[in-house]
Amino acid sequence: MKLSQFKHWVKSPGEDVPKCVLTSYAGQADYLMEVEYRHQLEPLKDDNDNMLHFQNMEQVRDFLRPLGVKSITLRMIDPHDEFSPDGKPQSCQDEMTIPL
Repeated sequence: MKLSQFKHWVKSPGEDVPKCVLTSYAGQADYLMEVEYRHQLEPLKDDNDNMLHFQNMEQVRDFLRPLGVKSITLRMIDPHDEFSPDGKPQSCQDEMTIPL
């Protein structure tokens, strides 16, 4: 989803604020933002089609708070299946809701 579309969506009267998911991958220093649209997560991209990256939670808060987003879901993903109790990679993630 393009950033301009996202901003228009959250400022539209009567529309619910979309679920925002911030993903952190093991071994990576930055976070990627995704937005739930029609029950699917779409990466949030700038108008040049580059994915938005954030270096810390303060950047995320400063970006989303003015748009009216009050919380995000932080998803931590560790792709190494040896950390999964059942050996399935999809079990190697954890989620938590963080108020902004």
